[in-house]
Amino acid sequence: MRSGARRTFPRSTLASLLPMRPSSRVIALASVLGLAACASNDPKAVHEPVKMDLTVTASSTVNPDDQKRAAPIVVRIYELKNADAFNAADFFSLQGKDKTVLADDLVVRDQFQLRPGETRYIERNAEQATTTLGVIAAYRDLPNAVWRATWSLPPAPPAAWYRFAPKLKLTINLDTSAIKITDAQQQNK
Repeated sequence: MRSGARRTFPRSTLASLLPMRPSSRVIALASVLGLAACASNDPKAVHEPVKMDLTVTASSTVNPDDQKRAAPIVVRIYELKNADAFNAADFFSLQGKDKTVLADDLVVRDQFQLRPGETRYIERNAEQATTTLGVIAAYRDLPNAVWRATWSLPPAPPAAWYRFAPKLKLTINLDTSAIKITDAQQQNK
């Protein structure tokens, strides 16, 4: 072959389909591979946090005493990995040694007191391990009260730049002697 003569090679199938410079092909291939990696179905992939918007309201007749006068009430809200131990435990076990009783199922716990007619708003992201919210209230007449309630969180979608995290709007009503959890979004429909 003469010096300075150009050697020609047969074009590959990919090259004939993509009539572009070699550097452009490399960039296109890297982009396709990058997008494929983003669409992974890895079960350990990061998920969007569920945004919780909780409204906790004590009725004006909550936790009545012997004279039927309303009294303040202590409330605990739990984020749980699993609700089985929570549902099986009695009130005093949860009140006194919840970390032991719930063990690895306990993710987060909040405790606060509400006066009759008071409302508290809680906005936060649920922890990634949370599947259930559990609520207990320290009613005076425990044997005749519904002192525990649970709510299953919707499964969190995989994280994506084009999607906002799902929002869970719940209303937790502490009535005279019962806890009721309702979906605020369903109430408004």
